[in-house]
Amino acid sequence: MRGLREYKFLLLSGLALVVFAFLVFGVASGEDAEAKEYPYLDNLFAEGVVNEINIEISEEDWADLVENPLEETYYAVDVTINGETLSNVALRTKGNNTLTSVASSDSDRYSFKIDFDYFNDGENYYGLKKLNLNNNYGDASYMREYISYRIMGEMGIPVPATSYTHITINGEEWGLYLAVEPIDEVFLERTFGDSTGDLYKPDGTGADLVYRGDDMSEYPGLVLKTNEETSDGSAILDLMKALESGEGLEDVLDVDEVLRYLAANVALANYDSYLGNTTHNYYLYEQDGRFTIVPWDYNYSFGGFGGGEVDIYEPTNQSMGMGGGRHPDMENGETKTAEGENAAEEQAAQIPESMNAERPENMEMQMPEGMERPEGMGGSNEKPLVDTLLPQDALLAQYESYLAEIAETYFTEAYMSQIVSETAEMIAPYVEKDATVFFTYDEFLEASSADATDPNSLVYFAVFMAESIETQLAGGEPTFHISSFVAAAADGGGKRPGEDFGEMQDTEQTEDDVTEEQTQRVPGQMGDMAGQPPEMTEETEQTADTAEVSEQTQKVPEQMGDMPQRGEQGQRGGGPMGAVSRVTWQNAAPALAVCGGIFLLSFGYLLYFRRRRRLSIPKQEEKTDTTE
Repeated sequence: MRGLREYKFLLLSGLALVVFAFLVFGVASGEDAEAKEYPYLDNLFAEGVVNEINIEISEEDWADLVENPLEETYYAVDVTINGETLSNVALRTKGNNTLTSVASSDSDRYSFKIDFDYFNDGENYYGLKKLNLNNNYGDASYMREYISYRIMGEMGIPVPATSYTHITINGEEWGLYLAVEPIDEVFLERTFGDSTGDLYKPDGTGADLVYRGDDMSEYPGLVLKTNEETSDGSAILDLMKALESGEGLEDVLDVDEVLRYLAANVALANYDSYLGNTTHNYYLYEQDGRFTIVPWDYNYSFGGFGGGEVDIYEPTNQSMGMGGGRHPDMENGETKTAEGENAAEEQAAQIPESMNAERPENMEMQMPEGMERPEGMGGSNEKPLVDTLLPQDALLAQYESYLAEIAETYFTEAYMSQIVSETAEMIAPYVEKDATVFFTYDEFLEASSADATDPNSLVYFAVFMAESIETQLAGGEPTFHISSFVAAAADGGGKRPGEDFGEMQDTEQTEDDVTEEQTQRVPGQMGDMAGQPPEMTEETEQTADTAEVSEQTQKVPEQMGDMPQRGEQGQRGGGPMGAVSRVTWQNAAPALAVCGGIFLLSFGYLLYFRRRRRLSIPKQEEKTDTTE
């Protein structure tokens, strides 16, 4: 019995050691598993890092690209990413509204798509096959898309990884872009653990998901990106049928995730999306007949596409500030206040005098100046993802809870001030030197202010949108009018399409043009949290704040003058924006192998030690007998 107890003790000791080793190695493996399996996340999408990309293209090809941007022709280029060069990769212009708008202007600041294996099959950048470089069109803050993806990612919505990227073309300054992971097989495998399902990018007829019959030719806007030769479209037809009938939705749709998506887009006032008349900029991915929605293209979020008072109960009603939503306290078309009084006069008083308080007949959304109306835009405003889900009380309650989460967690002054300030500090040196800007540096400083009372800043938008959301959730009317958010006007501020971008690029502010107060302005305006933009003038250096400015400037390492060096400023380890960690058995295999080895070695050693102990006992007894 004693021997059996000892063996049990040895076994339990070994198992305890295995558990301890698994916890140590397993947790470490889980944290880095995704980055190891998809190394491009660390190499290109590490949080807090501004990447460097140089594009080498022949003068002839560049001239043709600039002359014919709408052709979206692929050109062979060499791309150097953070010092590593990939030769003979493909480059083309990309975009929809923004591409058309820039092409009709005097600017050549196009968004680009890089395809690493277009000419060389199998070529990739640390597992990444393609890369989008977005030009931040219409966004003086350079942050709308970046922050939108961050918030949605933290809400559990599948979003692409993003990072800021400083671009040079043939060695010449080209500007600060946002690198965005494409929604392709690599993204699907990383995010969902599977890339064999049908992936759609809706844009045009059918993108509203209104059921029009079983003939897939009736849905030319449901553009299939995977399984083009094998899919019969039955899965998405089942989705549209379920949305029409309202039955069996959970079998064909991740309803909870869609409600998160709707809430986020409503709060962000993102009408260049499924919610708006454009009805695009989203993906649908199917796994075993069940679809998930994936957001896309957020440079017009934070009200950048125009609009009025965002009615959370009628999110597709772009009434340009006319209200008219479905509220719990609405009776016979007349909205009541908490005291039961008619609130029509109070609501009208909130609308700026410059706006007509009456709803025009046959109202259509006005496109920003210089922007063409996309194909399929207009017509029926029927949106089954909204019209079928939100009328159901249980689903409406879920949707409301996600809006409340946004208002209470993300659209707070503390959260937004911090993320805006930190991002502004990181990118300000690049924005100041941006060679192809759509906006002036002063406009960037205003849009990236952390002052919640500044109507130019994203913080202002978030704080007052949160207030409006909470008021509506409590039974009141919208209280925030997008037109009061100066930086988010429909035309986006800055240079409009058709104006002389070249003139703005060639004109730099001199010391005589900028006051001492403007020179000392700090992005984010959060005290110690913000960084002082480089290149202080001689007059500024002689002020009483010289020591502080010097200290802040020294924090910015040397690279291309006074731009921060990759990885040196703001980096907080791994964790790319939008990357969702998933630990699988394949990820844990190395940890399991290590733990198993430790167990075998430990148990073997314990058995060997016990055997030696047993053999030593007779020898000791024999030695004792001999002595006696």
